[in-house]
Amino acid sequence: MFKPSRLLRAVLIIVGVFAVGLGFTIWSWYFTISRLNSSAQSFGIFPSPTEAMMTAIRDGWVGVQEAWIRDAEQESALGGGPHVWFVTACVWAESRADGSPVGSPTHDFDFPGGYYLETKDGWVPMSEDSALFVGFWMKIFGLAGDGGGQIIHAPPSKPVCVRKAG
Repeated sequence: MFKPSRLLRAVLIIVGVFAVGLGFTIWSWYFTISRLNSSAQSFGIFPSPTEAMMTAIRDGWVGVQEAWIRDAEQESALGGGPHVWFVTACVWAESRADGSPVGSPTHDFDFPGGYYLETKDGWVPMSEDSALFVGFWMKIFGLAGDGGGQIIHAPPSKPVCVRKAG
C-alpha cells in the first residue's frame, strides 16, 4: 500500500490544497463585501443602472447641455450575468467637474462608461478592475439581485455620439 512518508505527504498536499481553497474563498467573500459596501457608501444605491449613470453625469459635469444613455446591457463575460451591467452615455457640457474640457481634438462630447452591479438593495457602481470578480462572487454568496433593467442599444453611428437635440 502506501509507505508512511508517502501517505503523510499525500495527506499534507490534500490539507494544503483545502486550506488554500478555503483561504481564497474567505478572502473573496471579504473583498466582495468590502467593495460593495464601499461603493454603496461612496456613490449610493440606485433603482437602475441607467439612473446611476445619469447621477454620475450630473455630479461629474458642469453645465450639461445634453446627456443620454448610449448603451445599457448585461455583461456576458465570466463573472457577468443579469446582475452585472455596463452602461455608456454621451455627454455634451461646458466642462467636467474638475474643470477639464469636455471632448477631445476629434469630437465635442464625452463618452463615459461604467459597470453597475445589482445587489438585493439596488444598483451600485463598481470599478472596472473589480466588477467582474465581485459579480462572480456575488452569485456564489447569494448577494446578487434578480437582474432587472432596461436594455438600451443606440444605433451605430460615426462619431459614436450624435446630438439628439439640434
